[in-house]
Amino acid sequence: MSGTVDGAVGPPYEASDHAEGASGSAPEVGEAPDWQHLHPLSPVLRGGLAFVAVMAYVVSQQADRLVGAAGDDPTGGHLGWAAVGVLVVLLAIVGGAWLSWRFSRYRVTANLIELRTGFVFRQHRQVRFDRVQAVDVGRPLLARLTGLSEVIVRSAGGRDSHLTLAFLSDARAQEVREQLVALAAREDAPTGPTWQGSLPAGPAGPATDVMPSGGARVVSVPNSRVVQSILYTGQSALLVLAVPALVGSVIGGIPGMLAWLGPTALAIGGAQAKRLTHETNFELLHQGDRLRVRHGLTDLRTTTVPLHRIQAVEVSQSLPWRLTGWWRLRVNVAGAGHGDDEADTVLLPVGTLDEALAVLALVQPGAAPSVAVAALTGEGTEQGFTTATRRARLLDPLSWRRRGYAVLPELLVTRRGLLYRSAQFVPHARVQSLAVTQGPLERAAGVATVRLVSTPGPVKPLVAHLDTGDAERLLTEQDVRSRHARGVVHGPGDRLAERPHRG
Repeated sequence: MSGTVDGAVGPPYEASDHAEGASGSAPEVGEAPDWQHLHPLSPVLRGGLAFVAVMAYVVSQQADRLVGAAGDDPTGGHLGWAAVGVLVVLLAIVGGAWLSWRFSRYRVTANLIELRTGFVFRQHRQVRFDRVQAVDVGRPLLARLTGLSEVIVRSAGGRDSHLTLAFLSDARAQEVREQLVALAAREDAPTGPTWQGSLPAGPAGPATDVMPSGGARVVSVPNSRVVQSILYTGQSALLVLAVPALVGSVIGGIPGMLAWLGPTALAIGGAQAKRLTHETNFELLHQGDRLRVRHGLTDLRTTTVPLHRIQAVEVSQSLPWRLTGWWRLRVNVAGAGHGDDEADTVLLPVGTLDEALAVLALVQPGAAPSVAVAALTGEGTEQGFTTATRRARLLDPLSWRRRGYAVLPELLVTRRGLLYRSAQFVPHARVQSLAVTQGPLERAAGVATVRLVSTPGPVKPLVAHLDTGDAERLLTEQDVRSRHARGVVHGPGDRLAERPHRG
């Protein structure tokens, strides 16, 4: 359980004098842990951007005078008072940052992690270990310059329930991360099958390259491949066409084209640049019962995800990537997959088929390799797939033979798409609910769509255009499989699945 306790205006709680680094080691479980401060340089990083912004504004206003050129005086002849005002603002920024650090404390107990912040408006946030989904260590650019890191504790409640310790020394952040992951694993034993055995070998040799940290490298993506993968996308193709059009509109004096094409190109370019900064330096490590993902260019981030927290997996391939044989693997993890968090759901930004199968075997060991290959590249009923009926050809003339599902002892596998291929792997115990939908065109063709609801995230399993009888059978049988996988016994009228919705 996670939550916050916000206080009203009043005397702040008493700050502890126990600062980070005052103790050589973290308190052991069972002891009464002391409240600890964040790193003393935290105010510099928190208030540094505001400080730079104020100084940049002042310099920009006085640029002409600094180079000796004549210019209007923006202070109206009150340069002294303006300097005093700027000084007051800077002192307020520094003072506010110091107070924020002085009254920000955290501690790790046997059952939860707590963070207290605020001088006037106080906040007390707690995250129980049985609700921890992942623990990240982030290193933004300014933090890297000062040797600091932030620890982000991701809770099942979503982005608003995350707890962030910004900032700690990098060594201390690693210690806190390891401590939190160990305590979360103790509180929450795996509820499904866990991976055992050796990692599969990749095309270039064994994937069990042992790292100094004790993890085994599963895959390391070259930055050159990440750049090429971004260039081989429809968005990049649009950007290549948009830039010459923008130049032509400026030269030809066509403001209308510039007005709508400029923001579009800027949005596409920004999204591609963001993806580049998130996916470079990508490395996936396996460490016991958890995965460790390292990635980032300006903001280096290390995410730790327990294997049994993964709710669903999707392996996909866009049309341009068909030329290179590249695949992308994403997962649903409770508490991640919203906004900026979606970058943390990528376990393979771009990789070969062998690399994708190696990662899939790690996170979903119940996926037989032959079935996985059929889900990614096959079509028809091979490997036990139930496909869409031939009556769906009018609704989906290109990919109706690829649409379908296969049932494995531990997983339900769904696949779709011919130009954009994708396959989803969902453990029976992780299916939250099911629904059968049928629109007017589907009803006329005698077909229906089955949707499997997982936790929020990029993976959205569904099987479209099944024969109505096949859809009803999947709904009923998957309900039974999911209940048995969770060990839940329902009464005669208690159903997990939703009845068909026709509309």
